[in-house]
Amino acid sequence: MKLGIIGTGMIVKNFLPMLQKVEGLTTVAILSTERSLATGKALAAQYGIPIYTSNPVTFYSSGIDTVYVAVPNFLHFEIAMAAIDHCMNIIIEKPIVCNEKELYLLKEKAIEKHVFLFEAITTLHLGNYTKIKEWLPRIGQIKIVQSRYSQYSSRYDAFRAGIVLPAFDSAKAGGSLMDLNIYNLHFVMGLFGSPEEFKYYANVEKDIDTSGILILKYDKFFSCMYSRQRLPGRTRKYCARH
Repeated sequence: MKLGIIGTGMIVKNFLPMLQKVEGLTTVAILSTERSLATGKALAAQYGIPIYTSNPVTFYSSGIDTVYVAVPNFLHFEIAMAAIDHCMNIIIEKPIVCNEKELYLLKEKAIEKHVFLFEAITTLHLGNYTKIKEWLPRIGQIKIVQSRYSQYSSRYDAFRAGIVLPAFDSAKAGGSLMDLNIYNLHFVMGLFGSPEEFKYYANVEKDIDTSGILILKYDKFFSCMYSRQRLPGRTRKYCARH
């Protein structure tokens, strides 16, 4: 795989060290905005990436075959469509896009261009998750599934000070449901499929959900999913009760 990365934010800085451990993968290029070009240059120097640029033409002609999209949520669809137009395989940070319509358009385009399209959610591919699926039939009739994912967002202090960054902007697909509860959704729906009904109860600050509880109703049980963007530290917990 010859990888090109679009974005230079925190997730990219966390992601790059892991790439050094992946056999058969070469990170060839980073595409940034003009404003973030210095960051792209620094990351390229630190991790031995040959090309850093703010020019899409340079990026897509660099010999890459796969693109990792790590930009704010509301830009995922536009950036991914452009990458597919260049016949690139795509890995997109969660949430893959902002709504169902965008997802199906992206899917149709990927099929048309014969490329792979992935959302960068690792939960379903972890060994412990595989073990849960294996053991699930052994625990009896499930009555309640509880999932929780909470963390103190690095952008929350700015939000409290009146600076609204994309992660807390409802017009840019921000909020706790899109940012954190999506992990719970993947976890539960990967085990049990689509629910019969759902309801989201959100705590809203300045027009955005900073925390909330998502209830999924299945035939014989309920799933309660909690997410918060403003707790100190980070906690992730899943459990099923019977």
